[in-house]
Amino acid sequence: MILKLAFRNIVGNGWRSLINMVILAIVIIGMIWMQAMYFSWFNLAENQMREWEIGNGRYQQKDYDRFDAFSWEKSHSEIPSVLQKMISQLQAVPILISPAVIYPHGRMMSAVISGIPSEQTFLKIPTSVLIDADSPYVPAVIGKLMAKNSRLQKGDVFTVRLKNINGAYNAIDLEIVFIMDSPVASIDTGKIWIDLANLESIKGTSNSATQIVVDNQPENFSAENWIFFTPNQLMADLHAIKKTETGQQYILFALLLFLGMIAIFDTQVLALFKRRKEIGTLNALGMTPKGIIAIFTTEGILYMIFSIFFAFIFGFPLFWYYAVYGYSMPEGFDEFGFTGMNEPILFSYPAHIILGTLFFVFILTAFVSWLPTASISKMKPVETLRGKVR
Repeated sequence: MILKLAFRNIVGNGWRSLINMVILAIVIIGMIWMQAMYFSWFNLAENQMREWEIGNGRYQQKDYDRFDAFSWEKSHSEIPSVLQKMISQLQAVPILISPAVIYPHGRMMSAVISGIPSEQTFLKIPTSVLIDADSPYVPAVIGKLMAKNSRLQKGDVFTVRLKNINGAYNAIDLEIVFIMDSPVASIDTGKIWIDLANLESIKGTSNSATQIVVDNQPENFSAENWIFFTPNQLMADLHAIKKTETGQQYILFALLLFLGMIAIFDTQVLALFKRRKEIGTLNALGMTPKGIIAIFTTEGILYMIFSIFFAFIFGFPLFWYYAVYGYSMPEGFDEFGFTGMNEPILFSYPAHIILGTLFFVFILTAFVSWLPTASISKMKPVETLRGKVR
């Protein structure tokens, strides 16, 4: 009977009920859409970092500090035999790093020369183009951001000056053979990629590297000059951004929920005022205050149930569009250096996002519906007969 009365009251409210349902539906759609956007963005960024830069972990030479350019000259060591075996099986990629000065079109710029085996296929860096026996120059690959900053184009030849292990400066000519479109800014900005054998020849090293990206960490392996970093450690900056964005997301959620809950609360308060006689009659006919509270609370729950239906009807086309075509960041966002912003973000909607949002809004709606009716339990029978509600 309570469910039937609650349903009839919602229908009797007419447009007021419909407006409340639409508001709640918009809140639900907005919360699910935003959570899916952040979830999909960070998943995309993590996958891109694994595919282009860090694999499933990375060994770094103990002296290497990415924030200290003065450490890069000495941060290389001989590759251990265990890791050398993985490299030969294409399960690991050695990278040798050397600071340098480049002279594109008569200008001077600082850069980082990174040597990587041209035969590697583990990372998505297009290293196969680094083999060019016909050219008198050393082939090199740069990213779009580096090309924009240095004004270099495919086919350009420029001079690079760098130190060898004895401290003497060498100058070589590089030729840009490919400009890659990398979603990971850390392998693009200020980076020039050449074949590892060429860089070792220039620096006078042999079988050495600064970093070794691996498919998996070898069991019971440790080396004096090498430190292993897990993907979570290497993606600490990304996780810090995620934490910050999550906090901002909660603030926006609170504003959306506040608007939705205000609509429900106002409707219930107005209903209590207009239906005083009805409440008194129900009480006189033997319905307990708890039963009357249950009617109003059930109305709020029904609002939520109908709102889910509206959210599905109105939200499905929106969710489908972003799942198929994705969300493209405005032009220029990729220059900020955030991974995952240079291609459309295809949304995914995991169950924990949808069910968690619906459950949270459901509980909050039930509470807001119950709150204005809490005073009914304190009413006296004579007051209810007279239609008074405190």
